[in-house]
Amino acid sequence: MRRKAPRRKPAVGERVELARYTVRDGTRIVYGQRIGRVVRVTDCPARGRGRAFLVERGLERDGYPALKALVEDYTRQAGRLNAIPMAASLPEDIDQVELGRYEFTGGERILYGQRVNDVVRVTDRPAWGCDRSYLVERGLDGDGYPALEARVADYTREAMRLDAIPMTVRPRRRADEEEEDDEGDEDEDEDEAA
Repeated sequence: MRRKAPRRKPAVGERVELARYTVRDGTRIVYGQRIGRVVRVTDCPARGRGRAFLVERGLERDGYPALKALVEDYTRQAGRLNAIPMAASLPEDIDQVELGRYEFTGGERILYGQRVNDVVRVTDRPAWGCDRSYLVERGLDGDGYPALEARVADYTREAMRLDAIPMTVRPRRRADEEEEDDEGDEDEDEDEAA
C-alpha cells in the first residue's frame, strides 16, 4: 500500500508594492505577491480601509515584462477614468472590431482591435469562456491600416506555427524554434544543390 505524500503548501512570498495611483476615491496601491509559481496582483486602498480588488489571479510564465505591462496599463486606465479600473464600468464609446481568429490545440482565439484616445490596441481574447486576455499591441496610431493588417497576419501565423498563444511563449523558445526552422531551410537548400 502506497502512502500519499503530504501535500506541500505553496510558498508565499512577501507582498510587494508595484505602483501607486490617486483617483477621486483616494490613493491606491497595486501589490504583487508570489504564491507558488504564480504572481497575484491586487489593488488596495493606501490607508488600509476600503475594498481591495483582485487584478490578476496568476501571472505564470509571462515573466516580469508582462507584469510590468499589466501594471502600466492598469494605472494608465485609472488615470484616464479617474476611478479604480476594477470598479469602473466599461466605457461605452470604445468601438471594438474583430481583426482575426486562429485555432490551436487549446481552443479558438480572437484578435480584437479598439481605438482608445486615438491609439489602436490589439488584444488576444478567447472565443468563448473566461480565459485570460493578452495585450498584443498598443500604439499603432501613426502606422496606418497596412501596419495593423501585417501585425495581425504575423501574429496569427506565429500562433499556428507554435500551436500556442504567442504572448504565452517565452522569447527564448520563439528564437529556438526560428533557428530550427532556419536550419531546416538550409538542409533543403543543400539537398537541392546536390
